[in-house]
Amino acid sequence: MKSLLPTIQFPFSKSGLGKETPLDLLERKRRLISRLIVIIYILLLFEGAIRKWVLPGQGRILFFIRDPFVLWAYFLAFRYKLWPKPNFVFLLGMLLGAMGLILGFFQILFTEHSPLFVLYGLRNYFLYFPLPFLIERVLSKDTLQKMGKWTLYSFFPMLPLCFFQAISPPTSPINQGFGQDPETIYANLGVYGDIQRASGTFTAGLHLYIASGLALFMAFWIKKLPSKAIEKILLAPSGISVLLTLLISGSRGAFFSCGISFAFSLLAGFLAGKVKSTMTFIFYLLLACSIAALLANTLFSSIVEAMVERWTGAAEHGGGINARGYLEVDRIKDDLVRFIENMDFVPFWGYGIGSGGNAFQILGNELAVYAEDDWSRHIVDLGPFLGLLYLFYRWLLLLYVGLKCWSATRKFRDPLPLCLFGFLCPVLFIGQITGQGTVNGYNWLFAGFCLVASKQLNQQKPRPSFCYSPPVKL
Repeated sequence: MKSLLPTIQFPFSKSGLGKETPLDLLERKRRLISRLIVIIYILLLFEGAIRKWVLPGQGRILFFIRDPFVLWAYFLAFRYKLWPKPNFVFLLGMLLGAMGLILGFFQILFTEHSPLFVLYGLRNYFLYFPLPFLIERVLSKDTLQKMGKWTLYSFFPMLPLCFFQAISPPTSPINQGFGQDPETIYANLGVYGDIQRASGTFTAGLHLYIASGLALFMAFWIKKLPSKAIEKILLAPSGISVLLTLLISGSRGAFFSCGISFAFSLLAGFLAGKVKSTMTFIFYLLLACSIAALLANTLFSSIVEAMVERWTGAAEHGGGINARGYLEVDRIKDDLVRFIENMDFVPFWGYGIGSGGNAFQILGNELAVYAEDDWSRHIVDLGPFLGLLYLFYRWLLLLYVGLKCWSATRKFRDPLPLCLFGFLCPVLFIGQITGQGTVNGYNWLFAGFCLVASKQLNQQKPRPSFCYSPPVKL
């Protein structure tokens, strides 16, 4: 962790042998906010573990554990004047956030919607809006790569944790946590029979962790990024850990997300001109799949059999035992058009910001309309007009980030931007970013990471100068 949170030591003493230049001061301020971004990412990875096993009685409060650090980063950016130069996408997001605030006040004053849920909804929709652009401004590409390496190394303990979660009873502490009452118990969804769906250090969202790990691994492998001997040694085992965690996850969403990340990563390798390393990766992937098939019939046989039964049952319900059913084509199609049907009966001002989120129903409130997908949730929460604007902004931001990643991958011959975008693409396009906290965090953080990855190394923020030249007396 020391490499993720570097400290700055300036070669000057109180006796006046050196002097901190304005460039040094700017760099120190930038790194301070950069550390906050790293902390927010670490909390995203381990928030669920804290809620389940460390402070199980404070789960509802810990849901917001990242927010103070986000607000602190915003405050320091204002104080140090480190906000990026506003562009059209950033300004449009701020305008949309202002419209959301006005709608929230209207709903508080003229409807029976609880102010608490309005604030909760505003948080889910708009609090993280500026974060990707701030990340682009303050986070260096070198720090991003270090974060990616440590993310891959975290799969070493995550793999056995997920394995024991899958084979343990649903009431065991490794699955439901140490909570003593129904409000602090986290029930894992079963796969089939006695096999449980692993959650890792998350309460939900393990599929995002696995898919992002695959994207990072493929980017580092194709680019041959690790330079130190120990990093080269650990890269391949970390990738195998990613694939094995995927195998025992029991999550169809993890397989779908990894499939998209894999396709984008191959495209990134060819676009960046890394044809040889990309083809080498495909060879080793086929070899790893052969080993995984062997493990699927031996060590992980019960888990894989349960997952196959679940997939088959879901396919029968969703379209038949064929490619259409296994790929959930009908469900995806319904999610893409359901929001249009909701616009026919949802009031212009919506049913209330936050009323379509998970917390609204968990706390015993009756849902006016059940919004299973996020696009419908926008219409239910914000009304047809602002809901459509929010939806269009998601598409605009996706296009903006995607074009930057594509251009950077081709121009700088770096697969990392497009690999990360391959993970971000389904999350930002149709993910539950306003209905589930982990998805919300992954969406906005990785939007910023994509923008950082799209920067050229020599475009990073200037480093402080450590050279000191004593004055010459003439």
